[in-house]
Amino acid sequence: TLQDSKDSEVFGEAGYLYFSTDNSWPRDVEAEIERLPDDWLEEHRGEMRVRPTRRKNLPQHFHVTPNGEASVDGLNCHFISTPFRFCLNCGVSYDFRQRSDFAKLTALGTGGRSTATTILGLSAIRGLYAEGSLPKKARKMLSFTDNRQDAALQAGHFNDFIEISILRAALYRAIQGAGTEGVAHDHLTQKVFETLALPLNMYASDPDVRFQAMSETEKAFRDVLGYRLYYDLRRGWRVTSPNLEQSGLLEIAYPWLEEVCHAEDIWEESHPAIATAKPETRVKIAKVLLNHMRSNLAIKVDYLNTFEQERIQQRSNQHLAYPWAIYENEKMEHAAILYPRSKRQRDYGGKLFISSRSGFGQYLRDPATFDTYEEKPNLEKTQQIIQDLLTGLKAAGQVEIVEEANGEDEVHGYQLPASAMLWVAGDGTTAFHDPIRVSRLPEGGGRTNPFFVNFYKTIAGELHGLRAREHTAQVPYADREKREELFRAGELPVLFCSPTMELGIDISQLNVVNMRNVPPTPANYAQRSGRAGRSGQPALVFTYSSVRSPHDQYFF
Repeated sequence: TLQDSKDSEVFGEAGYLYFSTDNSWPRDVEAEIERLPDDWLEEHRGEMRVRPTRRKNLPQHFHVTPNGEASVDGLNCHFISTPFRFCLNCGVSYDFRQRSDFAKLTALGTGGRSTATTILGLSAIRGLYAEGSLPKKARKMLSFTDNRQDAALQAGHFNDFIEISILRAALYRAIQGAGTEGVAHDHLTQKVFETLALPLNMYASDPDVRFQAMSETEKAFRDVLGYRLYYDLRRGWRVTSPNLEQSGLLEIAYPWLEEVCHAEDIWEESHPAIATAKPETRVKIAKVLLNHMRSNLAIKVDYLNTFEQERIQQRSNQHLAYPWAIYENEKMEHAAILYPRSKRQRDYGGKLFISSRSGFGQYLRDPATFDTYEEKPNLEKTQQIIQDLLTGLKAAGQVEIVEEANGEDEVHGYQLPASAMLWVAGDGTTAFHDPIRVSRLPEGGGRTNPFFVNFYKTIAGELHGLRAREHTAQVPYADREKREELFRAGELPVLFCSPTMELGIDISQLNVVNMRNVPPTPANYAQRSGRAGRSGQPALVFTYSSVRSPHDQYFF
């Protein structure tokens, strides 16, 4: 499995076995070179060959029998060792610095218990809401877990998923309405605020607020929206819940970048690789750098400024209600600063460093990056190229110096100004591609997840008012009573509870019961499932069985 993909003395070398009748890996050297990623190859005496440093990672030919033994009578297969470096079928390749195979190969099906419970629960609730014949008090779901901490975790996960999905759906509708012109930073939060069109009672701590207090409440809400929108640009922070960019529904454009890269006077004193490059090549490289800064939140914007965040948090606590408020115990993510050098021992972890040895440095040394410059840059020249890129982009206002170099051995600190970004709607067909992490994509580009594309386009905007709460012995008695009352009436549609709800509590009509884990005994299962359908009506009972839980697998 991906969790166990390491070499061991007992099982030997860890890796992956490739078998295909339609697209088998070639045995011929020339045919193999045609299928290998570009950065695995080099030119030698007028011909292409495999780089010496890559030869040990080439696919190894085996004949394997169905019981896993090597035999000439077995299937014609190829073995590649971990970490997973490129796909022998579609050609997708990954940077050698990226070690985690889980991040490369994971998909929605790899999602854990919390994500599965949230999405299945949300689907069940939407189905109940769509059934017009059901009274409001019957449109609810009770979910059981044997760990009371997990009940609180799951309720938080559900609410967080709803909140971020509503926000992404509003952003998509806002930028889609703007067409090809997109939405600039100055208008972004106002557009999303107007598209959301939430009534005051869904975000204000005082729903009856008026006049100046109402204006301050709306301002606090827009600030929170701004922070959430920029934070959601962060790379890979939700593996099983892709953001709009990963879903192909959002593209961040840089409107002036093409003009900047066509202006030869800006680049004439740069390293020859940049100075002699085609404008299109400069655009490609500069966009990779700007995207790298953006996805690591090296953005100059008030919402990510430490001092402004303190004000945003205070106004949020004063004017907003759960789940939109940013409470004191929530750690807000502030903007990073990019430094064109290597990381040093005492450097602060929240900074971003790009050096000649970094992923971006390796991207610059890839033969395919500068297609008209024959000489491969060494480490020193690569560092010069990085600095020249930043200098040129700074002269054109595409990046800004936010921290001056303090000493001869120091470098300036840079950020991408939010004003240089334009938020434009995508069609959902092609996912965002980061060539620093994935150097080669299959034909047609990266695939998007059709579930989330459809979800953000058509479903997420309808989730207003859905929320969940936990019901455990850790919740104060008065709060438990209040939640029971709301759940009975259908005002609270989802309740995640510990075994405290198995017996003795009246919850009125109930049509859906979920078990977040397989109960410890058949008697527990019968008791919990029996809470649904007590009036003789059909009911749905579903249980999540974890692949990595021996208990769940045994009873499953």
